[in-house]
Amino acid sequence: MAVSLVGCSQSNDVISNNLNACLIVTEAEVEFAIGTPVTPGLRQNDRQCLYQAKRNPQETVMVELNTGPDGDRKTLFQDQRSKAGHQPVPGVGDGAFTLRSPIGGIQLTFLKSDALVTLSLTSPKQANPQAAVTNLAKVAANRLGAPIRTTSATDAEPGITGTPSLWAGEWYGCMPVGMMYGKGHLSLNERGTWSMTTAVVMPGTIIANRGRWEAESYQEILHGTYQVAGSDRFSTTGILSVTWDKLEKNQGPTKFDPLLWRSFTAIPRKVTVKRLPAVESSLVGTWEGSSKFVDRQEDFVWTITAANVSEFFKATSQTGRIEQEQDRFRLVVPQSKTPPLSIRVLSQDKMELTDTSGTVSQWNRNEKLLSRC
Repeated sequence: MAVSLVGCSQSNDVISNNLNACLIVTEAEVEFAIGTPVTPGLRQNDRQCLYQAKRNPQETVMVELNTGPDGDRKTLFQDQRSKAGHQPVPGVGDGAFTLRSPIGGIQLTFLKSDALVTLSLTSPKQANPQAAVTNLAKVAANRLGAPIRTTSATDAEPGITGTPSLWAGEWYGCMPVGMMYGKGHLSLNERGTWSMTTAVVMPGTIIANRGRWEAESYQEILHGTYQVAGSDRFSTTGILSVTWDKLEKNQGPTKFDPLLWRSFTAIPRKVTVKRLPAVESSLVGTWEGSSKFVDRQEDFVWTITAANVSEFFKATSQTGRIEQEQDRFRLVVPQSKTPPLSIRVLSQDKMELTDTSGTVSQWNRNEKLLSRC
């Protein structure tokens, strides 16, 4: 992979007498983009910095800076964009496109303020070179829009703890979900993907007879109709349109996150029940069900007793890609209309997660934290 940044004016914070090309992207950012460990940036001269994959030196990242008049940069951008085979790339800088690189691989060029940037990826084993070069371009574009610290090229940005090996893995936290806190389990993959499950329990009471049901907890009231389909299955409609399968005694759920489920069952709960109409006997037991949506999977476990006690467990799971944005990672869910979550890794075992409402929760690598939720 070769990366060239062509031209930045002296007025921009990015260009200074102390700037060298190794400050444009860091070692950790290159590793994150191409998915393999790389050597520290090797400064060729003031305008060039070379990164090489440790396992295959033929995979390289060359960062190149060329200064020049503003008109020259824009003319060069337009000239390259006019070449046959170019493909526009939205969401990068003030305009971007890709071309096949003359030396093999893919080349991405973008404008950002007074900077012209070209990234050329040469990596025969790269599964998705378009995504790799685009993600690295976004990092470079974000940095070009803000002051750059003129420190060591291998320094990580504030809040990002170096190479992927420092932040990849399993994380646990208590995340606000409506009026309560849910138990959260987040997996970050060094290849740039993530998955997260957030689970809550709503203990309360239930009335269920003659085809109608209503479950009430301090969080909310659920209600609808039901239809029994044998001794081990029934279905609900209305707010909760789910088919339920009965679990045997002491049998754990098959879809619910097992770690979060164990965390729930380790904490006893008491529910005070006033005198209520009897629950239909065919509904008594522990049941599991699920619902699949475009951007998430919801798994449920529902325990119903003859004494009108209801324990309703809900786990929401999402997967997506990780995008780096200055000192944070954005957890993007494909096809989702909601804004992405963002995380800020403070150390190898401490992280902050900001949800769509702006609420910040603390996460770490110790699953015992889940007992506090």
